Amino acid sequence: MSLKSWKTNVAGYLLLAPSLLVIAIFVLIPVIYSAGLSLYSWDMLRPTPTFVGVDNYQRLFTNEEFYHSLKITFLFAAMTVPLSMLIALIFALLLDQGSKKLMITYRSMFFAPMVTSTVAISVVWMFIFHPDYGLANAIIESFGFKPLRWLNDTNTSLMSLAIMSIWKTLGYNVIILLAGLQNTDSSVLEAAKVDGANKWQIVTRIRIPLLTPSLFLLLILLTIEQFQTFTQVNVMTKGGPAKSTELVVVQLYHYAFELFQMGYASAISMVIFAIVLLLVVLQMIVVGRKVHYQ
Repeated sequence: MSLKSWKTNVAGYLLLAPSLLVIAIFVLIPVIYSAGLSLYSWDMLRPTPTFVGVDNYQRLFTNEEFYHSLKITFLFAAMTVPLSMLIALIFALLLDQGSKKLMITYRSMFFAPMVTSTVAISVVWMFIFHPDYGLANAIIESFGFKPLRWLNDTNTSLMSLAIMSIWKTLGYNVIILLAGLQNTDSSVLEAAKVDGANKWQIVTRIRIPLLTPSLFLLLILLTIEQFQTFTQVNVMTKGGPAKSTELVVVQLYHYAFELFQMGYASAISMVIFAIVLLLVVLQMIVVGRKVHYQ
């Protein structure tokens, strides 16, 4: 390696150092600490944790409540991830056709929920889903349907949270896909028009295939995010009714900060980490092959 290349590499690592330090302090060290704590029994009141080995994991894998919350979490992700991507794709394609001034305005409107407190948004959506005077029931009643109990019914509570989550992440998803659309090589689109392709063919056979890197990134980010969903559940339903919305992170919080079983909660967090990591790897292997890069 030449002296110039060595200096370039050193300069690059020095520029990365602050970010790497933040990741190490707030991500890597807590993960390692949590992995170690999962082998102990500790209620935060005793000064010294008690080593129990894999007992927390044995208890976890024989706990029906954990499997129930895991099933609810997978169902929640299955409801939100595909719909979030589809709706974001539709809006991104529509916004990409508009003028630049309108795009800036609509982009700001879509992104507003992302920079608003999730607690505040959750309170607003609780009013929207109120069974007596909520906007959601007013809308469906205007079409002749019977009002629903939304957050208070085991059949609709998870769906209600999914609707709120899709709405909250819509702006971020649209921005990512819109950036991907605007990165499309204009010469490719012009060549397709010269060859006689109509708008539908350009969208389905050129724009969407070239957008697959952004769609793939969004798929991974949404999968990770939905498995970490907590705030809106804690505010709107607290896991109820009848544990119909008790996502796995909600259960983790229950054992950690309500029952003070930090070792067992750490074991839950490590299992969630392993599941999400496995899902991301599977997505990279299965879906990653279908990604078209320019």
